[in-house]
Amino acid sequence: MMSEEKIVELEEKIAFLQNMIDELNMVVFRQGEKLEKLNLKLKDTNEKLLNQSEASTLESKDLDERPPHY
Repeated sequence: MMSEEKIVELEEKIAFLQNMIDELNMVVFRQGEKLEKLNLKLKDTNEKLLNQSEASTLESKDLDERPPHY
């Protein structure tokens, strides 16, 4: 049979491990939120770059075209 001292020691370890798991879960949760925000920023940046690229392509086409009287 286990001694009272051993049971208390095991209970303390379990409490410590449960606390550690809770802390790690919060870290993972916060990292997930940050990843979500970063993905949204990346999507916005990609859209802006695409729009700029399309705009510059249109501008360069306009510059390359000769007026109709040539």
